[in-house]
Amino acid sequence: MGKTLKKDVALLYIEGKASPKLIKGVTKKLLSIKQDLISSPGSLDELLQDPKKSFFPQLLYTERPDTVVGNLHEGRIIILIEGNPTALIMPVSFFSFMQSTDDYNSHFVLGSFLRIIRTIALFISVFFPSIYISLIAFHFEIIPQPLIISVKSSLQNIPYPPIIEAMIMEFTIELIREAGIRLPAPIGQTIGIVGGLVIGEAVVNAGLVSNIMIIVVAITAVSSFVIPNPEMSSVIRLLRFPLMLAAATFGLIGVILCTFTIVMHLVKLESFGMPYLSPVAPFDRKKLKDTVIRFPMWLLEKDTIFTSNKLKTKKTKKS
Repeated sequence: MGKTLKKDVALLYIEGKASPKLIKGVTKKLLSIKQDLISSPGSLDELLQDPKKSFFPQLLYTERPDTVVGNLHEGRIIILIEGNPTALIMPVSFFSFMQSTDDYNSHFVLGSFLRIIRTIALFISVFFPSIYISLIAFHFEIIPQPLIISVKSSLQNIPYPPIIEAMIMEFTIELIREAGIRLPAPIGQTIGIVGGLVIGEAVVNAGLVSNIMIIVVAITAVSSFVIPNPEMSSVIRLLRFPLMLAAATFGLIGVILCTFTIVMHLVKLESFGMPYLSPVAPFDRKKLKDTVIRFPMWLLEKDTIFTSNKLKTKKTKKS
């Protein structure tokens, strides 16, 4: 592929497990790309995604051989580009970005517990700031009675509404995050810890941000790091801002309407013919064994939803 600098692109699958229709569709898309240069998997990812208007990732990145082998066994397709260690995995669902290969290397109870923690962290990262803003601005009566005095004393000397507080702190967190990535590893960790402590204490003492907002933003930032996939983590960070604006404008009603809009988009979205919220929408009870909770290996289905109907793996008898 590529006109200026040609690079070999490998399309990997296991015959009999991957769907022939999927193989044909991906091959057709690859052959239709007429770019001068395919420099990285990211550029190929953007050209393959459908629809291109969605910013939710529809392909999974990995550099781990065991992850590639596991997805090949499940009937997925892998794309490798010459000179790059990153593999593209397709098709994927939303739950694929919340799973880690380490979940299968430990006991199923521990793996399920870690997945539940990630799911809770996902909801905290998306909704925590917007819910706090809506409670403070519109629904103060919902706050429990013992906390009202603490919240009121924290907000008493703040000169602007909670949405401005949240935007200031979120922007500051993003600056510290980007600075930590660009700097060398030892310096980046120091900047992240020291910068966060110094800036947080300074803005509170200056009366620019309340103590509770510092706690909310800090918990939200930590929760976003729990998500194992960097692409999905970036999307979650981006979703917080429209939710905060909706909360500052309409309160909890705005948060609910914005959430419905996101869910409708996810239900409509597909990854190479596979529903993005599968197996929840459309609902498939059998496939739920390996989503938020991981069942034991002997209870998991050997044939996945990607598997071809022509050839099935033979079930081995229990010894």
